[in-house]
Amino acid sequence: MSTIELAKNKWARKMADAGSKWKAAIAGKSGAYAAGLSRFAGVPAGSTMPSHYGTGVDAVSASEFGAAVAGKETKWADKLKQAISS
Repeated sequence: MSTIELAKNKWARKMADAGSKWKAAIAGKSGAYAAGLSRFAGVPAGSTMPSHYGTGVDAVSASEFGAAVAGKETKWADKLKQAISS
């Protein structure tokens, strides 16, 4: 049976190398982001939001992303417990 402690450990393991996976999955995807905006809003996407998306993605390196999520497994578990108990 799984427990919150096992889930925290799994989250920590998965997030240890999440930066490179995150960066590879979203880098250069401003066009896909624009298409998603268009589908969501039902209007053609202009250039501003996709440009800001690309700028934001480019501003964060894979190692910075990894550092930002490192050690946050307790915070993740606390928020999960809060969501479950609400």
